[in-house]
Amino acid sequence: MLGISLLQYVHKQAQTAWDGISMEQLLEELQQIQQFALLYPPQGDKGPNRVSLVLSKQTLAQQSLVQTLGLDQLCSTQT
Repeated sequence: MLGISLLQYVHKQAQTAWDGISMEQLLEELQQIQQFALLYPPQGDKGPNRVSLVLSKQTLAQQSLVQTLGLDQLCSTQT
């Protein structure tokens, strides 16, 4: 029951970014947003392994949803 309520809340919030978006469209757009961790070998003999986090390319609709829902705060893109 909590999951359905949460989904309805997110759907209502997404309506401000994309008027008329259906629940199915919302889920499909959000499922296509991915974050990848790129692993690099250390620089030199004693350096630590390096990790770079990158996001998949996003459509304008996905970018708008990310901003409206505050998902950009969850993505850490540190190098």
